[in-house]
Amino acid sequence: MHREGEEIHVSTEEAKGGSRGRHVFTILIVSLLLAAGAMTIAWVTGALTSTDGTANPKDTPSASATEAM
Repeated sequence: MHREGEEIHVSTEEAKGGSRGRHVFTILIVSLLLAAGAMTIAWVTGALTSTDGTANPKDTPSASATEAM
């Protein structure tokens, strides 16, 4: 950081308070993969434990069978 009259000049690294490197990108990718994995596990376990009747279409009556009643 240096001063020229009334102006103060700072480098990009000083202004950001740190540096960007490969480790930041690695942490971002790992976090993204962990979040996607957690969401997939939640979705699959929810679908497997679903009791709304759509899991096995053979158990639900067809439209023609319900009209005959």
